[in-house]
Amino acid sequence: MNHSNNPDELASDIVKRFQYTTSMLYHWIESFGLEETLNLLENIRKPFDSLWVQVNSSRIDFDSLIDIFEEMEFEVKKHPWFEDFIVVNVKKQKIEGDVLELPVVKVDRESASNISLGKDVKTASITSHNSFLQGDKTRIMDFTGNIIALGNALVNSKEISSLTQRAVVRVTDSLGYVPPITELKEYRKGYFSILTPPQTIGVKSLNLGSRDNILVISGDRGEVAGYIAELTKHKNPITVVARSQMQLKAITKQIERIKTKAIRVIHSSFLAFLNEKNDIRYTSVYLEPQNSRTAVIPTFASNLSLRRLQKMSNRQIKTITQLYRSLHTESSISYVTHSLDYLENETVFQNILEKAYYTSQDFPDDLRKLQERKILSSRFSHMSKLLDLAEEQELSSIYLDPMKIKNIGGFIAKFRFKHKSA
Repeated sequence: MNHSNNPDELASDIVKRFQYTTSMLYHWIESFGLEETLNLLENIRKPFDSLWVQVNSSRIDFDSLIDIFEEMEFEVKKHPWFEDFIVVNVKKQKIEGDVLELPVVKVDRESASNISLGKDVKTASITSHNSFLQGDKTRIMDFTGNIIALGNALVNSKEISSLTQRAVVRVTDSLGYVPPITELKEYRKGYFSILTPPQTIGVKSLNLGSRDNILVISGDRGEVAGYIAELTKHKNPITVVARSQMQLKAITKQIERIKTKAIRVIHSSFLAFLNEKNDIRYTSVYLEPQNSRTAVIPTFASNLSLRRLQKMSNRQIKTITQLYRSLHTESSISYVTHSLDYLENETVFQNILEKAYYTSQDFPDDLRKLQERKILSSRFSHMSKLLDLAEEQELSSIYLDPMKIKNIGGFIAKFRFKHKSA
């Protein structure tokens, strides 16, 4: 990518290539600097290296699951940090050869990441296409014009407009290939789950005890609550808030898959739930509010604006501000995002530390040891040093750089609820 020396021409070039709004582009340049911003935009578009597979040891032993994966010729190894996780490698591929003459199938923003990782192209994903016949080789592009995969057409292009949701291009070559382990009968039997690195560390950061009453506020599909149930041997009560009908359905399926009675689901918006009068006071909270997910790899483009990001961050702060209504004294909270932006991560955490009824909390021993070995670390904004919060952030927050771990990145912070000082 050749860059102009003219800042306005450079900004225009970047916006055109990556489809980020100008407001977000200048915000990132101000936050990270020009060189780091360009590095971020290039690298978060590359497929991640691996899947983090959590073994449900109550249903299968660790070595037996590894044997199953190896028999299917998946590249697997024990997780270097955590004894209850397996790492399944994602195969990286290059799109080579003379492909510029192939007919184009262009797909939308929402589908591009999955297609780059080997998923087939379905009808609803296509935004435009050239003419082609069934069996023709096609090149698949994201809506910014980058080739993300090659495939074989399963239908004639003229048929696409009349088809309901179905696969129309079978992907043969993509930037990365994710083994379809969620299609295995072992997955359906609840032997394992897949969590992102921030979710994994977020759950492990919880100070779980035998008498804990646990609250999960997250937009995930139930994997977080399932892992917490596994760690607590399905004996602790876990309340999960599902903010949409789709999420409610997904979490219900997850509960059925892992066969747990420890999880109850409440269908409500996060703020509505917190503002209701709840008889239960929770002692441990996993909090993953809606966030920009800018640390998710691969990300091909974003319609995120600075204004929208600020609204999102303000809503996170509002949720955290109201959280105390549902907490027991000395409750422990883990705040998790899949974001690389200071506004959602460190700035929100600074806001938490400024409240009289919250205070920072150190991570449990297994994570603290990883911090001491510099495997897990924090980062600091200008404001954290200015407000003399750098030490608290170092002890009580973790930033996972998606480029360094070559996986989905994000932010985890620990704090607890306390009574106001007299």
